[in-house]
Amino acid sequence: MNEIVEALILKEQDYKENAVILTVITKEYGRISLVGQGIRKMTSKNRASVFPYTKAEVQFDYKEGKTMFRLKTARTLSFYRFVHSDLNAGLACGVLAEVMDAFLPENSDYEFSAFCYDLFEEFCSFLEEQHRADIVLAVALAKLLESQGIGPVVDECVLCGNQSVASISVREGGFLCHECAISHGAPMKEAADLRRFRLLNKAELRHIDILESHMDSAMDDCTLLVEFIRMHAGLSVKSYALFQQMFLV
Repeated sequence: MNEIVEALILKEQDYKENAVILTVITKEYGRISLVGQGIRKMTSKNRASVFPYTKAEVQFDYKEGKTMFRLKTARTLSFYRFVHSDLNAGLACGVLAEVMDAFLPENSDYEFSAFCYDLFEEFCSFLEEQHRADIVLAVALAKLLESQGIGPVVDECVLCGNQSVASISVREGGFLCHECAISHGAPMKEAADLRRFRLLNKAELRHIDILESHMDSAMDDCTLLVEFIRMHAGLSVKSYALFQQMFLV
C-alpha cells in the first residue's frame, strides 16, 4: 500500500552502498525504519530532505506487520535551520532523539506515537525560536518520563508524603523530606534548586518564556532527569555526555 505521511527524522545510519536507514516517527505508524537507496549519492533527489531533526513528507510502500520499508520520495516540510547550525540545539536534539527512539517501540499504539510526534515537533520548534536548549530539553525529558509513569515525585516526600522536602533521590524516585533524606543518605538541596526542579517537571513547553525568566540554567536538572532515565528505564543516554561537555551558556 502506497503511503504518504509526515515524519520526523530521529537518526540516520549508513546501509550498504550509498544507502541509509532512517529512523522516523509518524503519527500513523509510530517509529519505523525507511531504507533510502542511493541517498548518499550527490545526485540523490531525496538527500536534502532526510537530515536528522527535520520534518518531511515521505512516501513508502506500507506492508502490515513490517517495520522497515523502502523510501520512495521525501519532501522537506520543516528544516529547522537554527537547530542544524547551533551546537547546543543540535546536541539537545540528539539527546531527545536517542531517548525517544528507545522509549517508542515499533508498532506502538496511535496515542503514544502521536504524543511522541507532537513532543518532538514542539521541541524542535522551540529550539528553532532560539530558546535555551537546556531548559527546553529538561521539560521534554520530564514529559517523556511522565508518559512512562516513572516521572519524579515532586509534590511531596516520595517515601512518607511529607510536603516539607529537603532533597531529591533518583533511586527513591523523587523528593525526600529532611528525615527520609538523612535515613537514606541523600544530600540536602537548596530550596531554590528544589523549586526549579519541581517547576520544570510541572511545566509544559509552551511555558518556556516563564521558565527562562525564572532560571539561569537547567543543566543540573537535565543531569538529574537523565539519571532518572538510567535508573528507572534502564537506558544509558550516551549522547548526553557530549551535550553536557559541549554546552555553552
